[in-house]
Amino acid sequence: MCAYLANLADGPAHIKEEVTDSYLKELTARDVDGGPIDASDDYLDRVLLRLWRSCRELGVDPEDMLKTIYDNYVRIVLEDFEVARGKDKNAVLLIEAPLKLSEYIPEGFGSSDAVILYGDTLRVYDLKYGKGVKVDADHNPQMMCYALGALLGPAELYDTDNVVMTIIQPRLSHVSSFEMTAADLMRWALDDLKPKAEKAYKGEGEQTPGDWCKFCRVAPVCKALAAEALSEKDEPRVMSEAEVAESLGKLKMIKSWIDSLEAWALDKALSGVKYPGYKLVEGVTRRKIVDMDAALAELKKKKFREADVCKPKELKGLTELKKILRAEAFDKILGPFIVKPQGAPTLVPEDDPRQDLNSAAVDFANVPDVKQSNS
Repeated sequence: MCAYLANLADGPAHIKEEVTDSYLKELTARDVDGGPIDASDDYLDRVLLRLWRSCRELGVDPEDMLKTIYDNYVRIVLEDFEVARGKDKNAVLLIEAPLKLSEYIPEGFGSSDAVILYGDTLRVYDLKYGKGVKVDADHNPQMMCYALGALLGPAELYDTDNVVMTIIQPRLSHVSSFEMTAADLMRWALDDLKPKAEKAYKGEGEQTPGDWCKFCRVAPVCKALAAEALSEKDEPRVMSEAEVAESLGKLKMIKSWIDSLEAWALDKALSGVKYPGYKLVEGVTRRKIVDMDAALAELKKKKFREADVCKPKELKGLTELKKILRAEAFDKILGPFIVKPQGAPTLVPEDDPRQDLNSAAVDFANVPDVKQSNS
């Protein structure tokens, strides 16, 4: 996607026509054929075909991804770039810009999705395609590391005073920016980042388990995380409301750790590691018919009626129907037949944007709607 952005950096005027439905269908047809990506193909074709295949491998809808990122990421970066060029005709847009971090983070490396350099300003962008949690850019250590790497790398020959960091989450329609001076960023890198990074590199420092552990490669075997997940209260009494709330706050972390530990152990067992008290076995599966048409034909030969052995025809799911009908036709044709049932009560943190559920509404949630007669 970033390569696609680079191809369009010379001007946004022609972007929309490049992402038409017919164009995407043509790419789909080519990709289904399984033919190789020809080096003589148009550059954009090659980029999109690679994107298409990567999405398919990951189980992501490539058309949805392309349109989502185009509307909520590509446009934002290109519009910022146009503004930058209006202020400085020598403004530069860099894609997958290499970061220079090893001076402050031992063996640190990486790249930024997009970097804009103009005047005395450095803008750094991070695209997050996930839709799990909104991420704030304000004093975000990850973004500050990206900005530091860009300041020391691509911007090292520029006289930069201001640094703007932007996180874009297109599937959440969320954009968060944070600005600080280059001097403050360097002060943070020297006083805070470098000492902690050096300790971590030596295997020292405190391990602090939390929701962020799901992104850590050693989370499945981290002793600090295991101790936090398995910790028990010393007092054998009923938990207070405060203790229950504290435990609820750890559930996501604990579930994430359990899943990662199970996956880690299975992977190691498949490679030959033996765990005391455990063994590898074949998982439970359900029988299935491999050729539905042939099976149905055989049943018909034996005089079984199709209505007796087949399920009734079903409409496709709403998401797929909306793509087929397009939004306007979908609402007009199917709108009268669609309802959204009330969701079951769910306990969530206070910062969840959903409205509080009235306790009376919970009490009467399952009571039938009975109309009283005037007798």
